[in-house]
Amino acid sequence: MILAVFTGLTERGGIQQYGKHAAAVIAMRARERGENYLLLGLNDPPGEHQLETAGVPYRITGFGRNKWRMLAAAFRNHHDATVVYLNHPNLAPLGALIRARGRAVRVVVSTYGIDVWHPLPSLWRLGLKSADVVTALAEFSAARVVDCQGVAKGRIALVPCTLDPELCSGRAGPLRPHAGGDGLTLLTVARLMREEHREQKGIDCVIRALAEVRKSVPDAHYVVVGDGDDRPRLEQLAREFGVGGRVTFTGALGDAELRDCYRACDVFVMPSRSEGFGIVFLEAMALGKPVIGGNHGGTPEIWRDGTAGYLVEHGDVAALADRIVRLLSDHTLRAQMGAAGREIVANRYSFNHFCRNFSAALNGA
Repeated sequence: MILAVFTGLTERGGIQQYGKHAAAVIAMRARERGENYLLLGLNDPPGEHQLETAGVPYRITGFGRNKWRMLAAAFRNHHDATVVYLNHPNLAPLGALIRARGRAVRVVVSTYGIDVWHPLPSLWRLGLKSADVVTALAEFSAARVVDCQGVAKGRIALVPCTLDPELCSGRAGPLRPHAGGDGLTLLTVARLMREEHREQKGIDCVIRALAEVRKSVPDAHYVVVGDGDDRPRLEQLAREFGVGGRVTFTGALGDAELRDCYRACDVFVMPSRSEGFGIVFLEAMALGKPVIGGNHGGTPEIWRDGTAGYLVEHGDVAALADRIVRLLSDHTLRAQMGAAGREIVANRYSFNHFCRNFSAALNGA
């Protein structure tokens, strides 16, 4: 049996999306081998939930943030498990506890980005170091797991993000009116949370750059998808730089509306200071959009500067404005970089690639 514990799968977010793809692979693996599987979601609503990802149905039991009930369920069922998968470093101590009970079981723990870029508490580090495999999204984060958490390099496996196959299918209806502004459109998709200040998605920088961009591209419009307690500050910043009427904050959107925004934009831009990976870049690239990201963290591993888009240093507003103007002023360049991005996603980040990489981590191949 495969026992898998997730922080949660029913909410939206990059870690949740990664978890859904992992859950789908676990369900497929179990069915192919005639095994059982048990998926537990700490933060999911209590009870059984039937979900489907990439066309794969699976079930998960939620515990409504009740850690003790979730731990009790894990310990009731771990005796039958041959593989235990823990989808977040905060769950890593559970693997060490199961090992301490004398179970000969393969333990796999997933990490993402900034969550492991600094030393974790001792018990969390012990959980990571005792795991058979620790997955990382990018080489940058893998190196930090070695340096900051003390995990042996040979125990780390790269398992980058992927996208649902339907996102890349090309099937699409007409765009809805909210999808973009008038003129040429820049797009960012991010949570607007003050607590994530140290990650700095770079929205401030784009707003500042927009004032300069409009000197060359007067009809440039900036759409920001996402919500959070930092939104009022960003809206005020747009007004201070005289671009309040050219920046649209949509708030959180559903999947169909979000896809419309990707399709309607001309350039996707998110010059983050510290991005573990950035699945939003893959989403934009899959739909043929050129991208501008920060030359930091795991982002430079997705594309080389000048191929699917540009990489800029965080805070360099002049360079950011220059790259935006280059792309908005040249339809051919946008098309070429968009095509290059779509090819990168197809060749390196398809769901089939994820299945192979994640299955190898589970199987020890």
